Amino acid sequence: MKKVLLSSLALTVLAACSSTSNMSVNTVKGAPTEVRIVVNQVASTEGQLLVYLHDNADSYYSDDNYSASSIKYFHRMVVTPRIPATEVVLEGIPAGKYAISVVHDKDSDGTLDRMVFPFIGMPSEPYGLSNDAYSALSKGNFEDALVDIANQPQPIQINLATHLTKTFGG
Repeated sequence: MKKVLLSSLALTVLAACSSTSNMSVNTVKGAPTEVRIVVNQVASTEGQLLVYLHDNADSYYSDDNYSASSIKYFHRMVVTPRIPATEVVLEGIPAGKYAISVVHDKDSDGTLDRMVFPFIGMPSEPYGLSNDAYSALSKGNFEDALVDIANQPQPIQINLATHLTKTFGG
């Protein structure tokens, strides 16, 4: 048991040390393109979907506060959720690499709600990340979530789930 706790602590420290630069991973501006995203596993129409396109690690690792002026999101938008899937179209996005995150903001407060009990800080609202990047202790790695957007022939699939479901199944 002690070994498991020490391993968990080490992983938490390593996750916290991830690069959080606000510099774009795209050094060259690509041709404008249309990005199609399908948000799957939408369980209700309450609230709103917060859709974020990240070109830097700093915005990706933020708490997804839609209104924060200090966070340098590449692009963000609010979408009305539709069951069981919601299609989102972003137009005029320069081709390049981006990570996508979506939050089902059920209470429409503009942020990803977090638990107080029993798992302090764990997200309580459904969310999804491109490439299903996921870590049991935190958001998945920014580099793992990057997708190359250059005239994508197929929509990018984002699967919503709560962090508890991602961690423990259900």
